[in-house]
Amino acid sequence: MDALVVGVSAAGGLVAGPPLEILAERIGAKEPLRPLRRPTDVRRTVALSVVGAAVLGGLAVRFGADVALAPFAVLALGLLCISAVDLERYLIPNRLVYPTLAVVAPLLVVSSAVDHRWGSLARAAIAGAAAFVAFFAVHLAVPKGMGFGDVRLAGVIGLATGWLGLGHAFVAFFAAFVLGAVIGIVVMAVGGGGRKTRIPFGPFLAAGAVVAWLWGNPVAHAIFHRGA
Repeated sequence: MDALVVGVSAAGGLVAGPPLEILAERIGAKEPLRPLRRPTDVRRTVALSVVGAAVLGGLAVRFGADVALAPFAVLALGLLCISAVDLERYLIPNRLVYPTLAVVAPLLVVSSAVDHRWGSLARAAIAGAAAFVAFFAVHLAVPKGMGFGDVRLAGVIGLATGWLGLGHAFVAFFAAFVLGAVIGIVVMAVGGGGRKTRIPFGPFLAAGAVVAWLWGNPVAHAIFHRGA
């Protein structure tokens, strides 16, 4: 059964590439969603398909046939599309963030109700609110360095990742900032743009979330129990 779930999930991520590319292009350009057309950016379509298959397959390995796979699979696809827009437009659109939240939140409630994991839901609410407040504070302090789209996205990621545990939520944002810092230094060094080089943070938030979902327990243990 688990092998079937993994295979179906990976296949779902693979076939989701073209629709995600169309969605990213239309929403990024602030165009109506209808009529839809064929994908125009072949490289981005392939990248979305490959990454989608890898992430959804990894989530299926992580959760198996657990109903909790559903909200994280939906959020993963949403984060892929959001990252594609942010990389091209330096924009995290509400037209993607809010619908993603509107689907993920009820699925988390259902996942909690199935096995009476209400403590998970409470931790999700705490992590989501804490992430939103923390990122909002950074936005107020450095508005040019942290857009409000990042604030909203952090709240959504905190909500979902906190469902797994507060340690997982910490790992998600810790990984996002570490990856952002490392890649940012490399980009500035290679591009020679200096500190004024613009680097979208949405993809790093998405990557940090995936790290927490797949490897949150060992990473959190390594961080919090070092030297213990």
